[in-house]
Amino acid sequence: MTFVGRERELAALEQFWRSGRAECIPVTGRRRVGKTYLLEHFAQGKRAVYYRCLLTGTAEQLPVLGQALADLAGDPVLQAQPPATWPAVLALIEQLARHERLLLVLDEVPYWAARDASLPSVLQNWWDGRGRTLNLMLVLCGSAVQMMEGLLTGPAPLAGCITGRMPVRPLDFRAAADLLGFADPVTTLAAYGILGGVPLYLTFFRPERSLRDNILTAIVSPASRLYVEPQAVFAAHHQAYDARSALAVLRVVAQGHHRWSDIAEAAGVNTSSLTRVMEPLIGDLGLIERVLPVTETHPTRTYYTQYHLTDNFFRFWFRFIEPNQGHIEFGDVERITDLILAQLPDYMGLPFEAMCRDWVRMASAAGGLPRRVGRVGTWWSPDHQVDVVGLDEEGRAAILGEAKWHAQPFDYQELERYLGHVRALGSLPRPDVLHLLFARAGFTEDVRRWAAASNARLLTPEMML
Repeated sequence: MTFVGRERELAALEQFWRSGRAECIPVTGRRRVGKTYLLEHFAQGKRAVYYRCLLTGTAEQLPVLGQALADLAGDPVLQAQPPATWPAVLALIEQLARHERLLLVLDEVPYWAARDASLPSVLQNWWDGRGRTLNLMLVLCGSAVQMMEGLLTGPAPLAGCITGRMPVRPLDFRAAADLLGFADPVTTLAAYGILGGVPLYLTFFRPERSLRDNILTAIVSPASRLYVEPQAVFAAHHQAYDARSALAVLRVVAQGHHRWSDIAEAAGVNTSSLTRVMEPLIGDLGLIERVLPVTETHPTRTYYTQYHLTDNFFRFWFRFIEPNQGHIEFGDVERITDLILAQLPDYMGLPFEAMCRDWVRMASAAGGLPRRVGRVGTWWSPDHQVDVVGLDEEGRAAILGEAKWHAQPFDYQELERYLGHVRALGSLPRPDVLHLLFARAGFTEDVRRWAAASNARLLTPEMML
């Protein structure tokens, strides 16, 4: 897999590595997001030991960890009989990290902690007594984000050991574009709208193939890895969850049910049980997010919290693959692929809006906008919606925008509708608010004339990339 993006993450890890002091760094992020690949890339050229924790007890894990440490030490006696107890393993770590810098990565720590509740206390006691004096960078990695937070925050034993933090999130659409390698910007953004920012998923598309051929071979084919990916995620890694209810909730959210009561009714889950189902989907897996208008911090009688899928591929799979698996299994893959392509413009609405908001965040951080914005989101009321809203430090709207993915140029009628939504914001927009219009197919001449005479920018997929 080609390594792209992650410049900020690598820079932060290198800073911890060169700090000259003992570091204990949690690396967190949902499954498939590329944490292990990032750490493997970071470890190149360093004295490093990587151990992936298993869903087994400490007695089974310590000999494997001890063997990895003994291999780095290069001592034939240790290699023949590696340490297999906590005192022996910790003593060897101390020996290896006494003078020369050592990188020790414990991946999927929640697996080990699930089988041995004493693990955090053992590591904490050792760190407080000996570990913090060593030339050591200890990385604790885990995909169960909520469980990792429970292990490393508040009154948890390891909370006081942490010297930094490293969240790993899915790639943004620009980094994904580098990995995808398509020459055409529209195809690039469409592929990101389908696959999202999970690096593993992005590698299944080939730039020499058309979008149709990629969908057909990498997703719709029953022999492809992605054909059953959402089901496989729960079957292989989340036995503790109610997979049936979780998949039902993801399904109805992908179908457009975004209110709590609507989700519960459509998924056939009572509202009290929905809390237990939602918790890991939001916390551990990061597949669902709570969404409020960017102007709000708490639900009110006017604005109610909505729930949206964060993962483009899960949204795509529940929209197109799961409902058609019967047809696909019987070989009707060509027709289903053509059906997907016909409905793709409608599907791309939500992913494209999210990409436009990400563009605003990146442009603001890079100093590419007249005024930096601190919060970027969307805004809605019962009768109005603005796709992109960027708030300045005073909470005023400095950026407002609209996103359209359809095949026709953005026309003046759509512009008038957008300006009507803007007027519904009342006094929230600044007098010098910048309007950003995003369109897959460009803009009609009258919209261009309006933009030239207004404080506005018109952006196409090519300009976004």
